[in-house]
Amino acid sequence: MDKTLETELAAVRPKVLSLARKFLRSSGLRMEAEDIAQEALVRLWTACRDGAEIRSVEAWATTVTKNLCVTHLRKLSNRAVSSIPESIPSQDTASSAIETEDNHRIVAAALNQIPPGTRQLLQLRTAGMSLDEIAAVTGRPKGSVKSSISAARKQILKILNEV
Repeated sequence: MDKTLETELAAVRPKVLSLARKFLRSSGLRMEAEDIAQEALVRLWTACRDGAEIRSVEAWATTVTKNLCVTHLRKLSNRAVSSIPESIPSQDTASSAIETEDNHRIVAAALNQIPPGTRQLLQLRTAGMSLDEIAAVTGRPKGSVKSSISAARKQILKILNEV
């Protein structure tokens, strides 16, 4: 590695690491911030090695770090949402029936804590409608629908984790 690139990487590393920590602070993923910062610097080094013309190393590294953080958080969010069972298997025991009823009550209570408009978006999505269809029905932009549904899922998971 040539000395100027090595110097620039060393100079930008604290900024990249700080940015990754800020992104991941609320999720308590301090070690992942280190990994993301390292990945951003490796990508920067690889891009330079492959001959990419990078005008501002700091701007490039900042953008890559933000993108890596968002991707990482989305993966975690998708994993958490997919871990919620679609339905609870029923058994013929009385305790299982009570547990199933309790689980439905808890989920219903969590849904009731979400604003009605957001709850409607989530219900439309779980009913199988696409984001485009929901946007057409509600008159909201597709991006707004998508972010509202994502926020609702996160809020429900947070509520359920507190129970």
